[in-house]
Amino acid sequence: MAVFLAMGIATANELINGKLDTIAVGPQNYPTPTGWMVEATKVISGTHYDGCSSEPWCNVLDIGGYGLFFKPFQGSIGDEITVHFYQDNPASPGTKYTLSGYAAGEANYCGFFTTNSPPPQTLFVIQFLDAGNSVIASNGFDLVAAGLPSSGPGSMQSFLFTTPQVTAPPNAAVVRVGASMINAYSTSGAQSFFVDAFELLSEAPPGAPVITNQPKHTTVSAGATAVFTVGVSNPAGVSYQWQFNGANLSDGGKISGANTATLTVTDVSASEVGRYRVRLTNAGGSVLSSEATLAIVGINFYPVISITGKIGDTYRVDYSTALEPATWIPLSTNVLTSSPQLILDATSPGDNTRFYRAVLLQ
Repeated sequence: MAVFLAMGIATANELINGKLDTIAVGPQNYPTPTGWMVEATKVISGTHYDGCSSEPWCNVLDIGGYGLFFKPFQGSIGDEITVHFYQDNPASPGTKYTLSGYAAGEANYCGFFTTNSPPPQTLFVIQFLDAGNSVIASNGFDLVAAGLPSSGPGSMQSFLFTTPQVTAPPNAAVVRVGASMINAYSTSGAQSFFVDAFELLSEAPPGAPVITNQPKHTTVSAGATAVFTVGVSNPAGVSYQWQFNGANLSDGGKISGANTATLTVTDVSASEVGRYRVRLTNAGGSVLSSEATLAIVGINFYPVISITGKIGDTYRVDYSTALEPATWIPLSTNVLTSSPQLILDATSPGDNTRFYRAVLLQ
């Protein structure tokens, strides 16, 4: 039984937003964690847009944070719902991975019962994809068989689940990890499933770069220069790729050293604030550094809403200061010129609580 008492999540985490605390409206009607994908479908009615949502009452680690609330009650027997929640990261053959995270169900969660056909499944998943984005290996870890608690989100803190270690096969280019609720349906009463605070740890193959000094968190004044450095014990033949919020950087503008051991960010403004890390690769394999944050002293931050849709469609962005009951207030109307398109809420500087939704108008 792979259940461990929760003693905290390590900092060397390959995942972006692993604690799930940064949220925005994206692939679902309600906010979900940024940097993660959600695919929700029902057997008969197809794609569904309310399969899960970020909620403060299923948060585990950080005060003011969020966990993810899966909604089996959106399905029914004969029209079961499946929700895949996942994140993709680069992988190299021979690298070994484990995925950890907190999880719990409620007493009447359908995953605890096997009377329906097909029976529901509740999984942590590690998959490997090739360069063509085809799945070449899939590893599911059955949370119910491993002892998923049935006392709701309050029981999550005592149950940190860790998958068995799996090895990336030949031709692996991407590791996809997350949680899946498969063939779920409504029962009665307390029936939901929750997850929070994921950690993906990797063990590079022999000969891969060995990091000796991780990039450090940095705080500067607006307009100043920030520098991030990584140290490696076997630098011969190592290539470097710095990333910002999970996306590869290239030299130009304010960025230099994107493919060296030292990254320099000049004339720092709010657009450069975020998480930086570097992937080191040699003939033996690759390894990812810890994230280092860049912050600015004395600056207001504004929420940004990401809308994914068809170019030319019109969306109205609404906000509310609470989800239940929700009073939605129109913020802006936007014609998509890109996808995803980022919408700034300039009416909410600083540390405020707002929830957002995007409504398709035409």
